[in-house]
Amino acid sequence: MLSRSVEMVLFLLLSSIVRAGDPVFSRFGAGEAAMAYSCVASTDRWSVFHNQASMTFCNSFTAGISVESRFMMTEMSTRALGIVIPGRHAPLGIISTWYGNDQYSVITGGLGSAVKITDGLSLGVQADIISEHCAGQYRDFTHLTFETGLLARISPEVTFGVHLFNPLRQLNNLQSSMQTGISWSPDKNLLFAAEAVMSSNEALSLHTGLSWSVPGAVVLRAGYSTSPSCFAFGAGFSFAAVSLDTGFLINNSTGVTPSVSLLWKARKR
Repeated sequence: MLSRSVEMVLFLLLSSIVRAGDPVFSRFGAGEAAMAYSCVASTDRWSVFHNQASMTFCNSFTAGISVESRFMMTEMSTRALGIVIPGRHAPLGIISTWYGNDQYSVITGGLGSAVKITDGLSLGVQADIISEHCAGQYRDFTHLTFETGLLARISPEVTFGVHLFNPLRQLNNLQSSMQTGISWSPDKNLLFAAEAVMSSNEALSLHTGLSWSVPGAVVLRAGYSTSPSCFAFGAGFSFAAVSLDTGFLINNSTGVTPSVSLLWKARKR
């Protein structure tokens, strides 16, 4: 029993070190990880996790799965499922995530949608249910919250995004966070992104990333974040309606955290 308690404490401490500033481990997608999660102004399909307003840019059914192995430890892995169903008036986004092991786990489910306010401005919102399970004498918790995002196309090359997670901190004691960022694409093969993240009880975290599409349906990505300090890199590959992304976060204290994502986008008939 003592060894299990020690494992639990170490598990929670390591989690807080590598994910400081991220609310309930809510950032997913290997392509986003490869850009150090500088993704709040992105219109990528995985941004259903990062800014629900981006779903207005999805015009076909999309489904994806993502797996992250924190510190390359199976016991600290995260799995995520994201689905976007386009609609005549508004899309529907469905997410589900699972993190941890039999000692401690977090399961999240979310249902969201988005609308275009104008041709260049979108607003999205998502309701979340978050379940925390702890082994032994520790209590289990279930939280209800929501998140919302705004996406503005300033010009054909520049997009601005804002995302707010859990404005109900006084009611549920979860972290609240606000992400603000911009992306710039001088041409269709190159993307630069920058983002600032403020979370309750955490230092300001700055994220930058770039994405370069090279001939042969290959995308190369790199990025850096300040809190926690991480370098990131990865690559993406497209095969008809399927895309495969890999991402690696490197931290001097905790080592390498790899992730992989598989995304399928239905072709229009």
